[in-house]
Amino acid sequence: MSGSLFSESWYKVANIRVSLLDSVEVQKQFYRGELWYVLKDRFTNSHFKVTFEAYRFIAMLNTGTSINDVWEECIAAHDDGAPTQDEVISLLSQLHINNLLNYKNLPNNEFIYERQSEKKQKEFKNKLMSVLSIKIPLWNPDKILDTLAPALKGIVSYKGLALWLIVILSGIKAAIENSQLIYDNTQGMLAPSRLAYLYVALALLKLLHEAGHAIMTKRFGGAVHTVGIMFLVFTPLPYMDATSSWFFQSRWQRMLVGSAGMLVDFFCAALAAVIWAQSGDGLLHTLAFNVMVVASVSSFVFNANPLIRFDAYYILSDFLEIPNLAQRSRQQWLYWIEKYLFAVENPVSPSLSRTEAFWLALYAVSSLCYRSFIAVVIILFIADKFFGVGLLLALLSIAAATVLPAKSLVVYLAKNQAIARSRKRAVGITMAALLAVILIVSLIPFPTAIRAPVIVEAQEFTKVYATTEGVLIKLLFKNGEHVTKGDVIALLSNVDLETETATVKAGLKQNAALKQRSMFEASDDLKPLAVSEQMLRDQFRHLEEKRAGLTIVAGSTGIFVAPDADAFMGRWLKRQTRIGSVISSGDFKCSAIVSQEQAFDLFKERNHAAAIKLYGNSNHKLGVRDLLVIPYQREELPSAALGWFGGGDVSVSSSDKSGRKAVEPFFEVTGTIESAAGDALVLLHGRSGVLRMALPPQPLSVQLYRLIKQTIQKRYNV
Repeated sequence: MSGSLFSESWYKVANIRVSLLDSVEVQKQFYRGELWYVLKDRFTNSHFKVTFEAYRFIAMLNTGTSINDVWEECIAAHDDGAPTQDEVISLLSQLHINNLLNYKNLPNNEFIYERQSEKKQKEFKNKLMSVLSIKIPLWNPDKILDTLAPALKGIVSYKGLALWLIVILSGIKAAIENSQLIYDNTQGMLAPSRLAYLYVALALLKLLHEAGHAIMTKRFGGAVHTVGIMFLVFTPLPYMDATSSWFFQSRWQRMLVGSAGMLVDFFCAALAAVIWAQSGDGLLHTLAFNVMVVASVSSFVFNANPLIRFDAYYILSDFLEIPNLAQRSRQQWLYWIEKYLFAVENPVSPSLSRTEAFWLALYAVSSLCYRSFIAVVIILFIADKFFGVGLLLALLSIAAATVLPAKSLVVYLAKNQAIARSRKRAVGITMAALLAVILIVSLIPFPTAIRAPVIVEAQEFTKVYATTEGVLIKLLFKNGEHVTKGDVIALLSNVDLETETATVKAGLKQNAALKQRSMFEASDDLKPLAVSEQMLRDQFRHLEEKRAGLTIVAGSTGIFVAPDADAFMGRWLKRQTRIGSVISSGDFKCSAIVSQEQAFDLFKERNHAAAIKLYGNSNHKLGVRDLLVIPYQREELPSAALGWFGGGDVSVSSSDKSGRKAVEPFFEVTGTIESAAGDALVLLHGRSGVLRMALPPQPLSVQLYRLIKQTIQKRYNV
């Protein structure tokens, strides 16, 4: 409801006489059953979305009546549904900035200029957070798209969808079949010799991506008036303006326009995967690989993520039927603060229901966290290539994240009319909250610890593995059962080996027959036959040894530990495939990998209280004693299970087939498990998890400073 307070800002705009431009078109749209209006300028292609209450006020504007008179008429006619003075000023400022207003008398632009400056500052901040994204429009492609309209209908059809699905499924199949090769090739994508291919792939994909939006927009009757160049992370890329789709009444059409670019990306990625898998080394092969990786990664990380204002954001906004999702999500938190902390009378909620309020609040927090994460990742990426530029960008980002919000907060507390009657309370609570945050971050110590990937193993155990390749057809012992040395644990079958053995047997018989005949007819053949017989006997002996290996026996007495043995049943096992272990009685040890960043704290504190949580059993802790830090760097992991190839978290070299050579040096920590040996502990052999070594509590500011310092020292040797 409008208040009776008249601010200085209101007097600056109260006598303006204004109306909407004649070129403005109006379109109704419904969100969750609520009516909204979209204003569109036919000449500038500007769009502006307002609520029913706001449009009702806008519709009353005319150049023969001042804004103050229109506002008073609105109050008289609609009472509680009329906008407040502050809302009217904000609404007029945004309409003015979007060039949607026609003035009869020359307005006092001072306040509007202030609002426009605030908006420009916000836009500048958003650009900084988006890594200085700059757009330069070049030409209008609408006439060309009109000419191609008949062909576009064929692309956006059920036949086009069928073709898209076929290519996508083919690409997925090619990627799965060559997954290891794809991983190996991605390790060198950022090599200087491949950056040119990477840029060509990125520019081509961006052009096709934007063309997808344009085609879908034109398919549903929209217009595309702008094609230009966008500088993203200092990289020139094409872009197209398809904002006319915002004028579509059907939310499904708007969602299709928003998803068109990603559909093109996935199509290109799948097609490139097929071409890459079927081609040999060369330009086409290299370019196809880059297109495949860039198209899939960029879509999933950016365009398919609704937490940043790319394609998925607008799709989610239409799907949830929550227009202006990002702006209203921030307003939702402001509404709660004003209502419950600042005691503002009758604040206006941006949400229309509890469900909508939940989505708005969740989106605000999630998007803030994700955008901060992406900003840090991009800054580190740039700093890896150009340290000075990355440092400058980091300083600008910090300023955008601190100075500008601080200025906005000061202006809000000093001038906002919504909190006019509770301004002292708002200032006091805000200052108290800021002081509390500073004290919590700077003075209060919080628990901290070193967390390292760890593997638990018995000190005495023997491996159970296949010495001969074959199909596992029988498992005579289950996981956790007791075995005695010499017991048969498993049986393998190898038809090729049996056939080869039978062939050698037949060769020995034939050789014996030839030898018998040569003794009476051709004694000169005896020597070659003797050599042949010896070769066949050696081969037969070797085959018999391999056949004996089809029977896997226990090498020691103890508990058979093989949690994944059932998964091997009916599968072909290669030589040295490990099925399980036989654990003898004795202590259990752990081996953990500590990164170089954590080494300072590791050596600084000697008496660590340590415990282990294993994956899949995080509710139970294993105590650790006798911790020993090996005081020199290592590169070979104590177990392949800790590396990427074994399902662990440690980066390992793709050239090392054993999966134990780490990419970066590390320090190893060993210890003894503080639990009585028994069946329960025996079954933990070979399990991996996390070792937590407690450190003295420290304030969050100290922990953050140390993290930043370690990161800079590690990545840039500064």
